[in-house]
Amino acid sequence: MRRSSNISFEQLIRYTLTFCVGIAGLLLLEGCNATKFLKEGESFYAGAEIKIIPQGDVPNQKRIVTNLETFITPEPNAKILGQRTSVWFYYIAGTPKKKGLRYFIKNKLGSPPVLIKDATPVKTATLLEGRLNTDGYFRSTVSSKVETKKKESKVIYTVMLQPPYRLRKIRYLAFDSTSTIGKAIKEQQLLKSKQRYRLERLQAEQQRIEDVVKDHGLFFFDSRYLLFDGDSTVGKKSVDVDLIFKKGMPDKSIRRYRVTEINVYPNYTLDNDTLKTTADTTRVNGYNYIDNQHNFRPEIITNVINLKPDSLYRSVNEEYSLVHLMGLQTFKYVNIKFVESKRDSAALTANIYMTPLLKKSIRVQVQGVSKSNNFVGPGFQFTFTNRNIFKGAELFQFKLHSAYEVQISRQQDTPLNSFEVGGEASLSVPRFITPIHVRYGSQKYLPATQFKVGYTFQERLQYFSLTTFNVGYGYIWRETALKTHELFPVDISFVESGNRSDAFNELLKQNPVLANSFQNQFILGTKYSFTLNTQFTEDVEEKFRLIAKKKSNFYFKGTIDVSGNALHALQRMSDSKEDTFKIIGSPYSQYLKADIDFRYYLETGRRSRIATRLIVGAGNAYGNSTSMPYIKQFSIGGSNSIRAFPARSLGPGTYNVRTDPNVSTTFIDQRGDMKLEGNIEYRFGVFKALKGALFVDAGNIWLWNNDPDVTRPDENGVPMTYNPRPGAKFDKNKFLTEIAVGTGFGLRYDFSFFVLRFDLAWPLRKPFLPENERWVIDKIDFGSSDWRSQNLILNVAIGYPF
Repeated sequence: MRRSSNISFEQLIRYTLTFCVGIAGLLLLEGCNATKFLKEGESFYAGAEIKIIPQGDVPNQKRIVTNLETFITPEPNAKILGQRTSVWFYYIAGTPKKKGLRYFIKNKLGSPPVLIKDATPVKTATLLEGRLNTDGYFRSTVSSKVETKKKESKVIYTVMLQPPYRLRKIRYLAFDSTSTIGKAIKEQQLLKSKQRYRLERLQAEQQRIEDVVKDHGLFFFDSRYLLFDGDSTVGKKSVDVDLIFKKGMPDKSIRRYRVTEINVYPNYTLDNDTLKTTADTTRVNGYNYIDNQHNFRPEIITNVINLKPDSLYRSVNEEYSLVHLMGLQTFKYVNIKFVESKRDSAALTANIYMTPLLKKSIRVQVQGVSKSNNFVGPGFQFTFTNRNIFKGAELFQFKLHSAYEVQISRQQDTPLNSFEVGGEASLSVPRFITPIHVRYGSQKYLPATQFKVGYTFQERLQYFSLTTFNVGYGYIWRETALKTHELFPVDISFVESGNRSDAFNELLKQNPVLANSFQNQFILGTKYSFTLNTQFTEDVEEKFRLIAKKKSNFYFKGTIDVSGNALHALQRMSDSKEDTFKIIGSPYSQYLKADIDFRYYLETGRRSRIATRLIVGAGNAYGNSTSMPYIKQFSIGGSNSIRAFPARSLGPGTYNVRTDPNVSTTFIDQRGDMKLEGNIEYRFGVFKALKGALFVDAGNIWLWNNDPDVTRPDENGVPMTYNPRPGAKFDKNKFLTEIAVGTGFGLRYDFSFFVLRFDLAWPLRKPFLPENERWVIDKIDFGSSDWRSQNLILNVAIGYPF
């Protein structure tokens, strides 16, 4: 460990670049020789090209090509610098044993060659032709042609594309339009006049109608009994469609059924059929609760079942019952089986079988920790879980964690070290626990009430320690599959700093605002956050909405955090003349903070995507505080932020702590009241689990108000007055000129259970330079040792930055 800490940043960058250049040179020299392993008559498959020859007016031709490309297989071998690197690795490894270096090279770095014979062009052309016909481009044809050049073969698919057929008349003849079922079907029908004919849309409509019909009690109805009779001879590229019943439908498929009896088995196991053993049966609100172990309070289970005894069968009640029971997080499997009653031809008995998860478990993890402040190092976590601690499906967890972390920066002569240890006990109850009754709108997802108590001790060696006690009480609920809410009306922390070094105390004397943020204080918080994630679109009301394959999605999270308002108002009413109110002898913070995190992802190919992120945040201390607590302020820079600048070293505004003559300590952490950050990253596959990225990051932090001026003696004992952080205040007319910009490239290796990331970055714009000198693109000089030592930053992290 001592030897590694003596390696300078310049040496680390030099070794890394030398290694990369050496590997690249080796690949260039040897990769081209992969063709020598091919047999006579073999050639690599170099991919396919689709050429469209329209036979009339055909809109959206680019979209058609993109859609057809998804059906072309296989994928050609990926190239690096024009060479099939993975194929070369595959061949040179030979035939290794089941483990060892050669096995790793062949199976992890290498991949078998994809040859033109694997492409089956004629078969693929037939597949594409069939796809076009099912999408309404009737009578379109596809032909294939292979072009070979220097042991590489490319397939050209030529599409004689006919104009699409569109729906004209749609009639639902199978159902009476005036009946309840007929009206329900028409309310959200997927088929509309002038839509392009699509077989998938017709099939989706059949499935949707099955759900609508079964939701009206027709338990045995099936979409296979529905047929669409189409007539494409009506002219003008139009199709008339009639929905009819299939002949020979069984009588029970159109019979309404009632659920007359419900049996609940909360301890069913597959290995040993518990139904064959004697069990106690308890009547709970009309349910037969059959249990011989009594692990759960019966009403906890029956209260979340939407199926009700002696009620009309509805498919949505069956679906929600399954979701609710699995949402208790205490069952491994849940299955509902319906049996026809022998006494009543229109009655069903529902048997609900639940297989519990292991009640108690212990998990020990050794982790590689990577944080947004560039601290990396080994971590340990111990978790004890009890999934049903009070027989009400409560989830209790007790966690202990510790980590030793190090932050190496080119601005530091010695690395910054941090040690952290802590614990947390949490209890999650699958329902609202409130003083007053709260109506919960969603019927599909169960809410949760969460209680937590935590303790964390962090030692920043050479500087300070922070001890944090936390108590929280709040609610988590999902409005839909896309929307999640978290509300913690009680989120109380006590932060105590200690073990301050002389150098750090000197820094606090130089900056009273920083000193205030480090004072021992209570945080009497209330926090609310809202999350919208469009990756989850399988909600019951969405699953039949046919949208072309989604190539983009976005994520949004907004958070509001307030502290101290209620208590401060009460203490003000007492007519106290204190400047700073306290509780139990310590002041409490009062602030309002809000931030948003918006991310947008766009698929640009089979193995590539563009990822973007925008972060906007602002907070302001008032009343009982002059600054927000240190742990609540904003920072910027580092491996998960602007990667061209060390963590927390950027800003606020045009201030540069690394060149400030009034700062003698190497503690460079900078915080602010406002934050603006944007990132864009192009991610692409290199080969197998190795992925690459090109990125640009931009942003900065600012203060609402300038820090108060400080007066202290200079070297000669003469008093001097200065501002601790000049240029840090936010100015709406200047803030865009104070944006830092960085760029770089990265390599990521996906180990399936985690991603190891290496991002090499350098600045394009430095906000702390004079206004007309901030763009430094023309100063980039990779051949200069001085430039590399002052600008290149190698970020090593675990996981993607966003």
